[in-house]
Amino acid sequence: MHKKKFLFFVIFALLLSGCTKITSNLDEVVMSTMTDSKLKANTVSTGYEIYIPTGVKQVRDSEYNQKFKIRNRYVYLYVDTISYYYKNNLNYKSEGDYSYYYKELNLNGKTGYIGVNKIEDDLYFCEVVYNYSKMEFYTNGDDLPYILANVLIMQKSIKYNDNLISMELESNISDGRELKYELDSPKDSESTFSDYLQEYVSPDDEEEPETTLPDEN
Repeated sequence: MHKKKFLFFVIFALLLSGCTKITSNLDEVVMSTMTDSKLKANTVSTGYEIYIPTGVKQVRDSEYNQKFKIRNRYVYLYVDTISYYYKNNLNYKSEGDYSYYYKELNLNGKTGYIGVNKIEDDLYFCEVVYNYSKMEFYTNGDDLPYILANVLIMQKSIKYNDNLISMELESNISDGRELKYELDSPKDSESTFSDYLQEYVSPDDEEEPETTLPDEN
């Protein structure tokens, strides 16, 4: 019975991610996902479009930030359209900041990294910075490869709309609104996601510890 369940999940994972190979080896998951064929975006958001795989539930879309649910785990997306527009480099954490897994990404001129920390027994925190976006989530060991594969698929699929981003910047300047982002390239030509992290956490999210599983409803 357990073997049948295992086989079902393997087949289901393969169907969701096309040709992506889902294994317990994170290096293999990353290589298979990042070298897989391009997927056409199926969801439009503010300034960009993204492919959301079957089985991934979109919980909330708040302009440049989104919240998803994958295998009963919340996954957060932060998109940095400002750094994309000015082609700023992103601040990377070093391998020493992650106790479990770290891998730098470099594909088609887009760079980033994957970092995983083991919080406690069978609880991991993962963050992926790639393609001017960041996704993060908590998960157990069994679901880590599956969720990571879906996260990479989504981040790799992000396609930015230069015209809309430019119009938004011009609109913010012309109506006198104070931007949360730097319009000019920072002196060190680098950008962080700290503003997004503070802006996106709502009171509802603060009431629920990030490390716990959400309710089924």
